[in-house]
Amino acid sequence: MLVTRSKKLMKTTLLLSLAALIYPSLALAEQTLNYPKKNPLVTFSAPDDWKAQMKNGSLFVVSPDGGDVIVEVMTMDATIDDDAAAVKEARGTVNQDFKNLKLTKTEPTEANGLVVRLLGGEGEDDTGPAHINMALIKHPDASNQILFSLIASKDKAAEYGEACGAMLNSISAAAAAKPAAKAPAVGKVQTFGYPDKSSPEFAVDFPADWKMEPNDEGVYVESPDKLIAMNVLMIDVSDVGVALESMKKKIGGTYKSIVWNEGGEAEINKDEALGLTATFDNAVAMDEDVKYSVNFVQYVRKGSSKFLLLFSQQPLKALDKHGDALTNIIRSIKVKNQ
Repeated sequence: MLVTRSKKLMKTTLLLSLAALIYPSLALAEQTLNYPKKNPLVTFSAPDDWKAQMKNGSLFVVSPDGGDVIVEVMTMDATIDDDAAAVKEARGTVNQDFKNLKLTKTEPTEANGLVVRLLGGEGEDDTGPAHINMALIKHPDASNQILFSLIASKDKAAEYGEACGAMLNSISAAAAAKPAAKAPAVGKVQTFGYPDKSSPEFAVDFPADWKMEPNDEGVYVESPDKLIAMNVLMIDVSDVGVALESMKKKIGGTYKSIVWNEGGEAEINKDEALGLTATFDNAVAMDEDVKYSVNFVQYVRKGSSKFLLLFSQQPLKALDKHGDALTNIIRSIKVKNQ
């Protein structure tokens, strides 16, 4: 994960890093918040009953109970190009208050008009175990990086998981700072839901103009130019230990060479409170002289008879055109709470 990459490969990693936000969400947050207050650069959503206030230059957002979830958005001392200093500064905001810290960082990735590096994991303070999620944000018009920190009591993960997921997934460049563009029309997505769209345990959104063909196992999806091919498979939970490795082996065998996770292990995120385990595998493959991006995402929900396995394969160059769409698809995956 620490190897320097090209822009194309960074986009491949985006499918991993942004999808790794373990909190699922089937609900939408309701109030829109901006930071900084004057000339905002970053915007995100939060529930209406959460209290937001500016204090000493930072924006604080607190859950209704008064502190089981605390969000802080602040301008960092680290400059826009000093990633090492930004990571060190972000760690420093939690080092003194938390022990047994286990934080993992991702590579910087592009999404919603921003460049974002995620730093997250778990720690323990005097109130008990907590989830720690930090986004180190670069805005093209800013001289310093912005830190979005979300710290949630592990005991309250089930109660506030949907709200946390909505906030993290809604982070984007403020409208005033985005390049001029037509607003997307409402409803320009099509949704696959299992067992059905009206009451899904699992749901994924795809662009409205992509071909979507349901089948006995799930759904096959293809971009209009046929550069992107994706499959969503709903597999019996009894096969959860073998299906992913079997599919990786089968797909990998179609290429001349393939390297998974830069030679390392898959990223696995577990949330016992939510009963959810997510696994992310990414690979770069070669077929003749063409490089390919191969991505697997597996979501296992406790108590469900099925689990979701999504995989895509595409020429690496296709990410120049479809990188944002792939990111939105991965980020749209929703899993119903127990």
